Amino acid sequence: METAQIVNFAIAAFLLLFAGFCWVKQGSLVKGKGWLSRAEAPKMFWVNMVVLVVIAAYMLVVGIR
Repeated sequence: METAQIVNFAIAAFLLLFAGFCWVKQGSLVKGKGWLSRAEAPKMFWVNMVVLVVIAAYMLVVGIR
């Protein structure tokens, strides 16, 4: 495994861990407002969840090649 693949995997793992943390705590970081709960900013919560998971999945798929 090359260094670039290891770094790619580590970043993807961090993104998935952060998405899991946000899911468990039912909140997300919103620029300019800080930590907001899912009830306070439901659209931003889902945007963050989708973006984090999609980027992490893409990094894992590309890193496997």
